[in-house]
This record gives sequence, structure tokens and C-alpha cells, in this order.
Amino acid sequence: MATLLENGGTVELWGGWVVTLPHAYHERNDDGSWSAWSADWAVDVRIIEVGGQANGQPASPEEMLGKERTVNVRGNGWVGGREVLHETDNGRDVYRLAANLAATNTAMSFWVSYFEAHQQPFAEELMLNVAHSN
Repeated sequence: MATLLENGGTVELWGGWVVTLPHAYHERNDDGSWSAWSADWAVDVRIIEVGGQANGQPASPEEMLGKERTVNVRGNGWVGGREVLHETDNGRDVYRLAANLAATNTAMSFWVSYFEAHQQPFAEELMLNVAHSN
């Protein structure tokens, strides 16, 4: 069941991840993912955690992102890569800020969907409101 953050606030996810949201609904989905939304935007999150490398050492954030990923954004306790996608869905423009964020032994897929190009700074702010603590 969805929870309303009437005045916004911080939501503790799992694996050390938290996100601060404006007025929104949010819930943990049956498939283990997490979502938040308001009238004209939505966030979809998936988090993975590992025990470390095969040799017992922690997996660095860069290793969690993967060798092919470029780090082009940094936040509170994480590094990541992000890009903005523009698609058409049922004849309507949809923009998506697709971010892969990582900290030691954990990674988060953080997608913000919105309908107007001018909302990109808002989507970026949502992403930068993500924090990770080990």
C-alpha cells in the first residue's frame, strides 16, 4: 500500500540508501523494487547488494558500476553515471533520467520519468537527493 509524504521527507530504502522527496506517494513493489510518484513524475528504484569480491575484499563503487560505465555524477556517499532519454509512449513525450549509482558493495538503478523537458533540473535534484551511508 502506498504511503503519502504530505510535506515531503526522507525515505529509508535498504542497503544503506535513503532518498529525500517532495510531496509524493511511495511504496515497495511486489517485485522488490521501490517507486515514488506525484502528478507529473515517477521514480523507479532497484537496489542490489553483494558480499564483496571473490577474494573477500569489498567491491568498490566503480566496480559495482561496471567497467563499461562512465562516472559523470557524484552524490552523498555514491558515484554514478547518468543520461537523459527522450521517448514517445502512446504518442506522448516521456523523458527519463536514467542513473546508475554505486557505493561499496551496492548499486542502485534510479530512473526518474517526467513529461516536460523543463523538468530535467527537478529530476536531477531528485537524483542528487539520494544518499548512501556504509
